[in-house]
Amino acid sequence: MNTSSRRMLPVLTGILVSLVLSLVASAAAAPITVNLRVEGSTKTLYEGPVSTEGETFQTPTGEALHEAPHPCDYADNGHSENSKHEVFTNGGMPTGTPTSALHHAALSAGLAFNAEWSTEYGDFLVTQVGPDVNQSEEPFSYWGLYVNDLYAPVGGCQYALAPGNEVLWAYGPAFTHVLSLSAPQTVNVGTAFTVHVVDARTGSPVSGAAIGEDVGGTTTPISASQTNAEGNTKVTLSRAGTVTLKATAPESVRSNGLTVNVGYEACPVSSGSSASGCGGIEKVAPPPKPPVVSDIAKIAGVQNGHVYSRRSAPRLLAGIIEIPFGGTLRQVRISLQRRYRGRCFDFNGSRESFVRTKKCGSANFFSVGGSESFSYLLPARLPKGSYIYDIEAINSAGQATKLVSGISHVVFQVK
Repeated sequence: MNTSSRRMLPVLTGILVSLVLSLVASAAAAPITVNLRVEGSTKTLYEGPVSTEGETFQTPTGEALHEAPHPCDYADNGHSENSKHEVFTNGGMPTGTPTSALHHAALSAGLAFNAEWSTEYGDFLVTQVGPDVNQSEEPFSYWGLYVNDLYAPVGGCQYALAPGNEVLWAYGPAFTHVLSLSAPQTVNVGTAFTVHVVDARTGSPVSGAAIGEDVGGTTTPISASQTNAEGNTKVTLSRAGTVTLKATAPESVRSNGLTVNVGYEACPVSSGSSASGCGGIEKVAPPPKPPVVSDIAKIAGVQNGHVYSRRSAPRLLAGIIEIPFGGTLRQVRISLQRRYRGRCFDFNGSRESFVRTKKCGSANFFSVGGSESFSYLLPARLPKGSYIYDIEAINSAGQATKLVSGISHVVFQVK
């Protein structure tokens, strides 16, 4: 190799490294699709998939204050040198966030959107979506955020979303319940069927919820009866077609919209007659299938048998549930156990902290919603110790998936 070639080698190497880093950054910043629901004070403002990515934008409030645009990309949010509070400092590559998903959806749906930038928290505070604006007087209604059915422990720009995540923005004061509705997907005209309402955060049945039809985001009651102590009630639909149902209850976030296909039972047709007695439609509602539990619950992002430093230890517990054809998914639950110097601890989902246990090895599961992909952000870095992370999926009959080593049952250490 001559002298000029040796001089060119570092230059070419630098160009290749820059190109690789650029490609990696581009791949990491690619848009992701999540399921977004925006529940306003009187109606559903948005419900459906939305593609989002990390972005930098300016709001009407920021424009009025002559502020420069601010980032909402997870990687550049949460930093605050002068904060009086413990603020989560992010890292990693930019990606889509709950606030960027809301911003994108508002722009595409023609909804008013506004937010105030907080220097202290390094994040946007959403103040308006559509007609609903945060209130400084009673009842102090404001926009709250839930991800995968759990209240977000950080701001909307500080949460890194994964494809398929369930994002809910809801407007109001403190809510008693976040409703979740389930029902058969195919029913017959004039035949009563059972619907089931639970609190999405805990999976517990909700009584006193009304069932209504959603048209253009507005829910109109269709049944005088309300859910009982088991969260069940009967509904009868009088016309064929598709109907979107929602559950509502006082001081609660209205439920997801559930589309039901309504048809006619087949009528016997004699010679020379028609099926007009069936409304002119010969459609047979298939018999209900036996509940099938998900075959596979997979842990994502945590390596089995790995030893992490405290700095690199996983803080985002995530997973994916693979549901076979005809399967059902009612709830996903996780457990995180810690053992350190002979003492054992279980992570308590309600307290969001580790709790000392007298008996080691008894997993304490808590709900992380009912989505096929989920993520749960721990409130702080994991301390030193040995850990067991388990996930299980529950079907409508209450059956749970088995724990499989290295797939839904992972053991790791933090040193």
